[in-house]
Amino acid sequence: MVRNVITYIKKHLYPILPTMVCGSLFVFLSLMSCQPHKGSEEQLKADIDSFATYYYNWHFEKAARFCTPESKVWLRYAASNVHQADIELLKAKNEDAQIEIGDIDFNEDEVTATVNLEITNFLQMDTIGKEARLIKQSKFTLPMTIHDGKWKVELKQLPTLQK
Repeated sequence: MVRNVITYIKKHLYPILPTMVCGSLFVFLSLMSCQPHKGSEEQLKADIDSFATYYYNWHFEKAARFCTPESKVWLRYAASNVHQADIELLKAKNEDAQIEIGDIDFNEDEVTATVNLEITNFLQMDTIGKEARLIKQSKFTLPMTIHDGKWKVELKQLPTLQK
């Protein structure tokens, strides 16, 4: 009985074994290449949500964890422009800023992306020497890049209101 099974395998399966292996390898590689970009989209969404929540609620030090090292200079700049009047306005707010992630546009290079956000109920920093002002709702676009294998916000300026 065992001898018949072995003979059957040698006779019928050995000739197609290379085709089966190549076909399996092709399917595996095809599935692996389906991801349209590097990095995890879930990680990108979680981190942009954390960054935006901290940033738009003026917790700049906590927001820095979700930025590239080069971006942190912009957060330090923002923090250095907070005045006592701004702090009083923050304390007087009844609720925190709310974040909604919109479209995520992954660039062809696979290591950069642009995230569209809608922010509600936040204080917008004004020019130096002026009090922040409450904004009910606005849209922002934030650039992201892969840094050390993870998506990070890449600031080249402070986020600005879209018109």
